[in-house]
Amino acid sequence: MNPTARTNVTALTRRPRTHAIRTGTLVALSLSLALAATGCSATPTASGGAGVSSLTANLGFSGTTITRNFNPFSLAATQGTFGFQYEALFDFNILKGGEFKPWLGTKYTWSDGGKKITIDLDKRANWSDGSKLTAADVVFTMDYVRDNKLPPSWAFDYKKATAADDHTLVITFDKPAYSKLDSIGAITPVPKKEWQGRNGKTYTNPNPVGSGPYKLRQYSAQQLTFQARDNYWKQKNIPVKTVKAPVITQAAEVPKLLSGELEWSGGVVPDVQKQYISKDPKNHHAWYPTYGGQYMFFNHTKKPFTDVHVRRALSLAVDRTQLLDITNPGMFNTLNLTGLDAKTQGKWIDAKYQDAEQPRAELAQSLAEFKKAGYTKKGGKLVDGSGKQLSFTIIEVSTWGDAVQFDKVVASQLEKAGVNVSVKPTDASQLDVKRKKGDFDVLIGGAVYYSTPYNYFKDMLWSGNAGVWTNYGHYKSAKADALIKEMGETGDPAEIKKISAELEGMMVDDVPAAPLITIGVSSEYNSKNWTGWPTAKNPYAQPAPWAGGIDAMSILLNLRPAKG
Repeated sequence: MNPTARTNVTALTRRPRTHAIRTGTLVALSLSLALAATGCSATPTASGGAGVSSLTANLGFSGTTITRNFNPFSLAATQGTFGFQYEALFDFNILKGGEFKPWLGTKYTWSDGGKKITIDLDKRANWSDGSKLTAADVVFTMDYVRDNKLPPSWAFDYKKATAADDHTLVITFDKPAYSKLDSIGAITPVPKKEWQGRNGKTYTNPNPVGSGPYKLRQYSAQQLTFQARDNYWKQKNIPVKTVKAPVITQAAEVPKLLSGELEWSGGVVPDVQKQYISKDPKNHHAWYPTYGGQYMFFNHTKKPFTDVHVRRALSLAVDRTQLLDITNPGMFNTLNLTGLDAKTQGKWIDAKYQDAEQPRAELAQSLAEFKKAGYTKKGGKLVDGSGKQLSFTIIEVSTWGDAVQFDKVVASQLEKAGVNVSVKPTDASQLDVKRKKGDFDVLIGGAVYYSTPYNYFKDMLWSGNAGVWTNYGHYKSAKADALIKEMGETGDPAEIKKISAELEGMMVDDVPAAPLITIGVSSEYNSKNWTGWPTAKNPYAQPAPWAGGIDAMSILLNLRPAKG
């Protein structure tokens, strides 16, 4: 799993939604110590170039052993289940503002005011046993999940799913369903003949029959080995014939990257420019593109956070540029105050807010806002009319040492404005309870982007998500609710952008949460043997191997042997 994102890996396997996300420094520190202890060589030892047909990748297995569970309906499905073996209908490239990425589904068309979607399936698509993948398989999969109450994250309510013909899927709804598009695209069909009569809750599917470009060649508790299919429907010649996916411990990751034994990974390398890229600038590369951001969430059920001037003042007191250097200088960027990242979500940001940036602390403006709320700075302390200093606590998961350190930096910045801020490490289960109940002052967490701003704003601002998803602050606004409802009922990009502009204005003016910095899809790769990796100039996919699904397969299908 990506150490920069303390969340479920499924966030980036294109399952539609995720929970809290944070950037990491503790793992980076442990990797740095491991690197120093090994004194490993900076020169890759892997033989490179022409003739190479295998690649070793770190898929981010949890623990020290691999469970043989390739059930795509299980929340505990083994890494390598999705993409390698089971494919989604389509995806959206959030690195390009939600650009459509066809896969099993080549296009979709809405009709009946958003109550009907018709999806054309690629006529070439087949299963690994050579049989055709049809719309009937997709219909079976959807009904199988619904009838058996299975928990894949893409599951959604619908009226009826039918196969108009072998390559045309039609889904109807009782009301406009534009907002379900990410979930619809994330459907991963299974062959009806293989799953009919199976218990989807208990079956571990040890020998999968999927539509993906790879078959499981060998399983062991320490490594999965995938072999490219000769009969893959989308691309006949797959240069990366074999993908080896061993268990990689934190301590071993950097040494194996530097030796060249590990060619593709998604861990956080401490000061990656210095520790990895500089050791072999020709072949060592790292890219951490944005897929979401970190935010300071205020508890809107408690004073003084009910006062917009306090929220504005606290946001103004944060030095976001300093936060960028905590983990990996040069790998992240500050967030636009709308909460959207200007680099990847810029097409959705209204012209009025294109320059809504605050990279440095603005203490004078902060104190002016505090004054409007009845606070003045005296003797280095920000006090109210009775002389009581403004004080509060940021709660954080106690085992996330990196996050605790990050929060302490934020606290030290706020203290420059005279606020007394403490950071309280809390057991994860207790923090979750406190967050849901609204029993806290402030916390720092994350949110991710989708094909459009709809789900981002729904996660963060919709009153129905108070305490869950990313409305951690229990923010409630009738205006926001109405706008989100309106956005969810339209499939017109121009209308979505217009409504988004109003919600962006609420983020800037009402500060329901303070945007801080981006979070990135951390990825390191070695180009000694393989070229064609995604880059900032060609962001065709999220680059981490644990991203799974369409992103990871887009990369493997795009790689070509390096010359030499």
